[in-house]
Amino acid sequence: MGSKFSHRRKHRQKSHSKSHAEGTVSPILQGNSLVPTEKHQLVESNYDLESLCDSIREEHAFAFDTEFIGEDSFYAHTCLIQVATKHGVTLIDPFLVDDLTPLYELICSTDIITIVHAGLQDFEPVIRLHGDSPKNIFDTQIASGFIGLPWPLSLTKTIGTILNHNVGGHFTFSQWDARPLTKRQLHYAADDVRYLIALHDYLQTKLCVLQREDWLKEECQKFSNSETFEFNTFQVVKKICGTKVPKTKELKRIQTLAVLRNTIAKEMNLPPKDVYPNECIWYLAKNNVSNANQMSNIRGFPKHIAVQFGERIISCLGDADSIEPVRLRKPKNIESEPLMRQELDGAWSLFNAFCVGQQMAPSLVSNRQTFTDWYLGLREDVDVSSSPLSHNWRATVITDFKSMLKDQCKLTFSFDDCLMVNNASL
Repeated sequence: MGSKFSHRRKHRQKSHSKSHAEGTVSPILQGNSLVPTEKHQLVESNYDLESLCDSIREEHAFAFDTEFIGEDSFYAHTCLIQVATKHGVTLIDPFLVDDLTPLYELICSTDIITIVHAGLQDFEPVIRLHGDSPKNIFDTQIASGFIGLPWPLSLTKTIGTILNHNVGGHFTFSQWDARPLTKRQLHYAADDVRYLIALHDYLQTKLCVLQREDWLKEECQKFSNSETFEFNTFQVVKKICGTKVPKTKELKRIQTLAVLRNTIAKEMNLPPKDVYPNECIWYLAKNNVSNANQMSNIRGFPKHIAVQFGERIISCLGDADSIEPVRLRKPKNIESEPLMRQELDGAWSLFNAFCVGQQMAPSLVSNRQTFTDWYLGLREDVDVSSSPLSHNWRATVITDFKSMLKDQCKLTFSFDDCLMVNNASL
């Protein structure tokens, strides 16, 4: 069980209290044929779910979202499922519907569009429990970045920007596993899918004009890849290290401890952070600890974990030298030189302006580190084929910017209601 004193738990309890307090709900947008205005329906039986899925199949597209609690278990616990078409919103209670196969089949169908907003976490149970991968996913958060809105943009702000409607606050961290759910909880849960059909229609039109439908499909392929939802050693180690670059021996120990933590967490059905926190991983990587008693005295290290798994952790540390460590990015010495820092700052700013001028969200195209490595590679005339910026839609986006850096074209900027970038061949 997750710590009831954790920040996330406190946040959830506070939000849950608000959801049970007296108050009004935000009005539903009127006058848009793609926004259902009727009260949501409830599905609380397998039979009703099958009927719902039959009706969705005739629409060939539906909005999908889930409310879950992830701080108490290894896998997030799905507490409510929301779906919508232009005809209505339906809330599915997974505590009463014990066979979600019909819904999962829709999500895994190539003939039906599943519309989500920042939907990555919502699909993990589909692959794990259904044994198939989501297909034909349209993520409105990603699509918004492809038409020039900031990325990532919350659903509330996306609705406000595109549909000019304020849906008010949400209770994302509410106690969704409590029953009965309040009218305010149900209303806001319904709003999470109510507007997605209308957003999809708007975004699809914009993508078509910009000829970026294939880019979105390409980016949404990650939802169909099971590896997306698996433990990623590199990403976890990178998060633990942050901006630090540990010595090779320490890095191996950090990596070993991270992998073991995930294994123990799965065995105990706990979130990895509840096994032992990142701070303790750093301590164990830098200090010699030879027994469980020493481990239990480390600040922040759970004593019951030290008692139950201390020997296993110490044994694992002893084997750390034999593993191949992940490769973390280490800044080049040239990056710290004043003139180069100034050049990199200028190039990064220009790159951001270039993306905005093409109606692209810069942060969707690249982060600063990836851009820096790519830019320095071009500057030093070395191979950059391994860079994400050299592949697929990203390579297309930056074609003109790359040509400018190689003195093959000139870019000019203009402003008429929005920033625009133009290419003039040399």
